[in-house]
Order: sequence, then structure tokens, then C-alpha cells
Amino acid sequence: MDRWVALVDRLRADADVLVTAFVARVRAIPPYGRGLVPTTRLEADADATFEYLLRRVAGHPVPERSAAIGPSIGRDRARRGVPLNDLLTAVRLDFTILWSALRERAGPDDEELLVAHVEDVWGVVEDYTSQIQQSYQTEAALLARERLGDQAMLVAALLSSDDPDPDDVVRAALALDVDVDADLLVAAAGAAAARELRRAADRLGADGRMVHVQSAGRFSVLLARWDGGPGAPVRAALAGVPCGVGPIARGLAAVPRTARLACEIADVLPRATGPHELADAWLPLAAGRLTDTAPELAASVLSGLAAAPAGERERILATVRAYAGVGSVGAVATRLYCHRNTVLNRLRRFTDLTGRDVTVPTDAAVVLLALESAGNSGVENDVENPAGAPTER
Repeated sequence: MDRWVALVDRLRADADVLVTAFVARVRAIPPYGRGLVPTTRLEADADATFEYLLRRVAGHPVPERSAAIGPSIGRDRARRGVPLNDLLTAVRLDFTILWSALRERAGPDDEELLVAHVEDVWGVVEDYTSQIQQSYQTEAALLARERLGDQAMLVAALLSSDDPDPDDVVRAALALDVDVDADLLVAAAGAAAARELRRAADRLGADGRMVHVQSAGRFSVLLARWDGGPGAPVRAALAGVPCGVGPIARGLAAVPRTARLACEIADVLPRATGPHELADAWLPLAAGRLTDTAPELAASVLSGLAAAPAGERERILATVRAYAGVGSVGAVATRLYCHRNTVLNRLRRFTDLTGRDVTVPTDAAVVLLALESAGNSGVENDVENPAGAPTER
């Protein structure tokens, strides 16, 4: 044992050689080669590391300050952004350098001594590596929470602005690690679908793309870097998620408006079973924005129905809605279990009462908007059963 301690202590006295060898070799690891850790910091940490390791290998007491070097390195490298695998590769160089130096200083009769202690040296280095790994992971988790907090704060400020300040857009882009001009998918879901939206976010983020989910009042808003277009790619990415999807945001500055549209779509389609884009929700959205004129629109288009008995009105409106949905007399007849001529007669009757022919696209659009407006403005019952209309007995 005395011979082993003497060999290790001789190496401690020549620790500068170890530091020089370590710094030279660690520069071959890409993050270190790029200067992510300054040379002065590398040298100081290497000097403290070899002092700690050699004390342990020799069985000497380890001062508290020396014992703290491993956790300190782990925290520092996490904050500098050195990938964990690269850090562990660098730390395990310690064994190679230590063992080579010990072999160089050993005498011809020390072969058995080296063999007897190789596992001890390896064990000390591995324990040291574990200390560094644990402190790195703990620090990385803290950094992730800090980053999420920064992201949430900056994205909340972005979403709350009608005309975001360019500096706020840049700060949000840095926090999200996305280009300010990147295309972004923006979706919004109510509280009942928040979990499904987060699962979709996890799927989208699995390929390394930027994904962020933000709480925004009654809604959860998803932002994701997007390389595809609208339509089928969006429906595939958000399959099964009841949510509103805004137009693709061409840059972060467009996100606030896009997010508001996504929230509106989610709001007007509360019973949606999947993702819906603007084209899917244009009718309730348009009607919802006619709040002040909805009663007048409904009355101007549908008031003529007051001349028909209540039962007939119901049958006519059911036929009109069905025809507007499919555009086929035969399909409507099948759906309503009646003859084609009955469908045609009801559509003609609707035209006679209102002056609108739903087989004409422009008239159909006005009628659908009027029916939607009637429901949104609370006058649907008046349309279905206008005041003073005769009732069937």
C-alpha cells in the first residue's frame, strides 16, 4: 500500500502534466473544440478534478472544497449548453489520462501493483462521473423550468397584443428557439380538450420541432413550427383533437390574430370531434359577428315563413337545411324518407314564401347565414314560430 500511495503522490506533484494532456484531448470533442468552455475554466476544473481523484485513489482525506468540484462542473456545463453525452465523454478521459500517467511512472516491478489497483482507479472515476451527471441533470431540469417560465411569460404577452412590438416578437422567438419569420401552426382547444391538445403537442414535438402549449383564458393554445400547408396535413397532425385551427401564421408577429381566430372557431363549434379550420366554421363565425344585425337579417330573409302553418314550416326548414348540406334532391329524399317530388315541392314552397331559391348558391348562402343568425340572436323560435302565425290543430 505504501508503494501505491507513493506512486500516486508522485503523480500529484506533477499534476500540470495531467491538466495539459486533458485540455489537449478534450478539444477533440466538438462542443469543447468550439470553445463552449473557455480554456482558463477547463484548466482550473481539470486541476481541481485531478487533485480530487488522486486524493481518493491514494486514500487521502478529501477537503469539502475539493469534493464539490464534480457537482460544480455538472452545473456549469449544463448552463453552458454542453450536451450531456459530450460532457461524460470528456469526464471519462480522466481515467485514460490518469492510468497512462501512472503506468509511465511505475517501475518494472510495479506491474502487479497496477493490476491490483486498476479497478480502484476506474471506480473512483466512475463515481466522479456519476456525481457530475446527477448535478448536470438536476441543473438542466431547473433550466428547463426557467425556460418554460420565460416562454409562458413572453408568449402570454405576445398573445395579448393586437399589434405586437417587434422587440417582444424577437424575445418570444429567442425563448421559443424559433425564427421570427417561421411558419407556425396555431390551434386552440377548450378545457375539456386540453389534454388531447397536449398529447398532440407531444406527438408534434417528437421529431424535434418547436412546440409550445400556452394557457390563454378559457383556451389552451398550441404553437408549433410548421413545414406543411393547411388542410389534410393539419387534420392529420391534430387528428382526434376537438380544436379550432387558425390560418398558418407566417411569422410570430401573425400569431396573436391567428390564435384569436383559432379560439373563435373552437368557441363556435363546441361539439366538434376533431380539428376545424376557418373554412369549416365560416358560417357560425360570420353569424356571430352580425350580433347587432342578426334579428334584422333573420327577419328580412325568413319572415315570409310566418304565412305557413308551424308543422309545414318545420318540414320546409328541415328540407332546406338538408339540401344546403348535400345539394342533391335524391340524397335529401333518402335522408328525410320522402319522395323526390316532396323535396322539390318544399323547396319551391320555401321560394314562394321567402323569395329565396336555395338551389341558387348566392341565395343558399344568404339563407344559411340568416338561419344561423336567428339561432345566435335568440330569435330562432320566432323564425320557427313567428308571432301571429297560424298553428296546426
